[in-house]
Amino acid sequence: MRFYEAIEVVSPKDFIHIIEVIDNGEEDSYALAIIDWEGEKQLAIRWNVARREWDDPEKINERKTCVGMPSSHGYPVWFVLPNEFLSEIMDKNSTLFKQIKSSI
Repeated sequence: MRFYEAIEVVSPKDFIHIIEVIDNGEEDSYALAIIDWEGEKQLAIRWNVARREWDDPEKINERKTCVGMPSSHGYPVWFVLPNEFLSEIMDKNSTLFKQIKSSI
């Protein structure tokens, strides 16, 4: 299946600029990038192929490109992870880190 490479995902254009692609991923995976989000470095993530796209004959036969998830108005977009959230999960003493760790 064809999907948008991480470097091609530039929406919303008024708010983001890709600084570095950390992982482009494969069709059954995700992409991860550091972006400039309104003047701040942020971590962003997205699925390369959305669940419903796996059953789409046009996308299976590569007549259409998979938009992935999230998307907006038919365009692939990034999900920006808040820096506060990342700080919490990276702090091994935080309640959130402990909760996530015990759930895995």
